[in-house]
Amino acid sequence: MIISPSLVIFSSSSRPLPSRCPFPHHAKSRILSIVSHGRTAGNPQAQTQAKFTTSARLTKFKILFCGSDEFSVASLKAVHGATGLWDSIDVVVPPEREIGRGGKHNKTLERYTRNFVLTSGYIAALRQYALSNDLPTHTVPSKGIKGWNPPEPFTTPSSSHVLLTASFGHIIPLRLLKLFPEDHRLNVHPSLLPRWRGAAPIQWTIASGDEITGVSVQRLVKYSRGVDAGGIIGSIKDISVPSDATYTTFLPLLAEIGGSLLVDVLRKLKDGNATFTPQDESQITYAPKITHETARIKWDEQSADDIDRLHRGISHQVHLWTLLLSTTAHFITLRPLLPSDDPTELDGEIGKAHLIKDGRSRRLFVACAKGTWLEVLEVQMAGKKPLKIKDWWNGLPKYVRDQGCVQMG
Repeated sequence: MIISPSLVIFSSSSRPLPSRCPFPHHAKSRILSIVSHGRTAGNPQAQTQAKFTTSARLTKFKILFCGSDEFSVASLKAVHGATGLWDSIDVVVPPEREIGRGGKHNKTLERYTRNFVLTSGYIAALRQYALSNDLPTHTVPSKGIKGWNPPEPFTTPSSSHVLLTASFGHIIPLRLLKLFPEDHRLNVHPSLLPRWRGAAPIQWTIASGDEITGVSVQRLVKYSRGVDAGGIIGSIKDISVPSDATYTTFLPLLAEIGGSLLVDVLRKLKDGNATFTPQDESQITYAPKITHETARIKWDEQSADDIDRLHRGISHQVHLWTLLLSTTAHFITLRPLLPSDDPTELDGEIGKAHLIKDGRSRRLFVACAKGTWLEVLEVQMAGKKPLKIKDWWNGLPKYVRDQGCVQMG
């Protein structure tokens, strides 16, 4: 790392921002020393420990904002409202493309996917906000961002240019990063980095049972250094994760906090007291992209609570599924049973599902790992519509209905 003569080291004594808005006024940190060019360049330990602060700016920013979904809308909306920070805002969105089985429109995915894309006739959330507010809007070509060129004036480097990303879904190539000052390349990330680096931080926060999370704004760095690996310029900590949180219910809170944090960071950047702190690489965890295989239930490994958390974290993208009678069964609605409600009279063989008759109603219980039980309330077989348990069970082969149980997995 080569350190500019305009950078100064600040103490980290200022208190962290609270997890809720409004934000307090920003006390100026005590200046410890002025760093001359290259003073810490040959000292790896100093590079790791130092927090580097930018110099003040006199002009407003010209912003290139890249995003896609509701999370990014909250950030753009907050920045757009902070008119004292910018001269112009250009918006970049991914290409729209069809989603869902056979390209069918999926109303659940419509609002909440990391790579927010819709079928023809629907407008992605960020694009809709930009167009509604007369912001110049640009689309990444379907072949990807590697060969894409940004609009003017961002083809020419300038100290007033800022690149912002939030839930964009594309890795910004180094060729584009180099068009912006190093400290003016920022990403809003819904986790406390370095925890949950990657494509699906909210999903894995919920699926892993985290009780506390946060939001970070970090410097965008070249891909070879790792995804979400840049220094932290601002974070909101100690955000409680509700015990019943789902992706769709929890995202709006994190999105609002992220937008407020981003504006706070930009103000610090403009005032010249934006401090970058290196991430602690010993604390890295990864939040990989959610795939069809992610949603496959592992009955012999996952408890009912594990399955419930995974369901709450990813069912907006893909429903949990299991093998059943040479096809797949997708669980649309489910809940873990409390120990006091466990059906102890049933065979607890892991993965076995039992139909229980309760008057006119029918209930389906599945034995899971660690002696736990899951109740499934709605099932969808491959290529079929979702059904309540009674109707679903009536469609199973007669021998299965007669024995009152079936093995899953």
